[in-house]
Amino acid sequence: MLSPELVRNFLLHTKFLAIILAFTIATLLFAHRCKKRSHFGLRATAVALPLVLLSLLFAYIYGGSLVLESLFCGILILIMFAGLMFCYQENIWNMVFYFGSGFMTWYITDRLFLIIASLCRINPILRPYFVENTFPHALLYAGCFAAVYLFVYFTAGLRMYRLSGSEIPMQNALLLILLVCILTPIFYFESQVIANYNLLFYNILNFGEIVFYVFMLLIQVLMLVSAKEHTEFHTMQKLWLEEKKQYQLVKENIDALNIKCHDLKHQIRNLRSTGQVDSAYLDDLERSVAVYNSTVRTGNETLDIVLTDKRLHCATHNIQFTCIAEGKKMKFMESMDIVSLFGNILDNAIECESQLPAEMRFIHLSIRSNQQLLLIHVENHFEGTLDMKDGIPITTKENKLYHGYGMLSIQHIVKKYGGDFHISTGDNLFQIDIMLPISVPSSTQKAKVSAS
Repeated sequence: MLSPELVRNFLLHTKFLAIILAFTIATLLFAHRCKKRSHFGLRATAVALPLVLLSLLFAYIYGGSLVLESLFCGILILIMFAGLMFCYQENIWNMVFYFGSGFMTWYITDRLFLIIASLCRINPILRPYFVENTFPHALLYAGCFAAVYLFVYFTAGLRMYRLSGSEIPMQNALLLILLVCILTPIFYFESQVIANYNLLFYNILNFGEIVFYVFMLLIQVLMLVSAKEHTEFHTMQKLWLEEKKQYQLVKENIDALNIKCHDLKHQIRNLRSTGQVDSAYLDDLERSVAVYNSTVRTGNETLDIVLTDKRLHCATHNIQFTCIAEGKKMKFMESMDIVSLFGNILDNAIECESQLPAEMRFIHLSIRSNQQLLLIHVENHFEGTLDMKDGIPITTKENKLYHGYGMLSIQHIVKKYGGDFHISTGDNLFQIDIMLPISVPSSTQKAKVSAS
């Protein structure tokens, strides 16, 4: 049977091991979904083994010295950070960011545990059970960590994961780690000193530290939101510039193609009236030319250029493309917004249809007005399922950093004009329905969109 003295000695000699284990779990709440390096299991074992051995060695030799305890903890934490970089393929500043979040979670839990344990020791009946290095004391330690870690994971941890995929600015990560490195030792030594004189002040200080680090965790999430928006903005800006260049190129190509087709049709007619070429051959040639000469006419020049370009793409991919559009009703939209909106919608549809058998390929576009609303409906053949996030499909391409922004751009443009859009799949159809108010957005609305 285990004696209290044996339990106390075991817990005393695993002090640093418990700290590092708790700290590692706290960090993995935020970093566990980072991309693992090859041979991850071997790498993790190679890091864990020296950490365990050093933790046991330090616990054996530190002798209760507060200075040595801080020094040994610092050494173990540095080794742990190096081990995380060794095991995960992640930007160093992102890992500093996650590491700092893990540290704050661990520290919050540790301070909460100390407050509860000190309050338990006030009661004479409970005091013997909550002396340091006793089994109830260790059980309370584990319970506090389990409860707080689960709460943090399902709040800040999952929120950070949904915002992952962006590079944390170096200055943000450095500011965070500097605050932690400067303030934590001050808080720690103050609490140790006050603990020997006044229990009330000791608990007030610990509670203040908890509030401070909870606030810091909230700032962590807000910093990640800012980094995500910054990345998305610059990516969409690059896409917009590329779309603008492509639009100019397409316009020039279509104008040149129309001139050539027009001249060719006249030559064919002249040849038919004077020459001896087979009439059936000329009919077939004229039909072929007509495919590339049939410019879409909607009443909006920009929309005409986009749809003509996409219609040619559909022709080369054997995709049946039908369109009914009231382009005159789109005067309230900026030209590049029209290019981006319909370019992204139709590019996604063409890519999807190109993977299907030729007899299944079709795209239908409808643009009509209803009182003061512009209603846009696009549908194409679709088989399978889609995972949705925030109302838009999640890209299925492996490189998610450079893909998936087409739908995000559509969402941004719809929001800019105060509209709404809905995506649905069913009956082997992928459908997008967009509703835009036919009016120029006010300056207030534009400011609101910019702020969002």
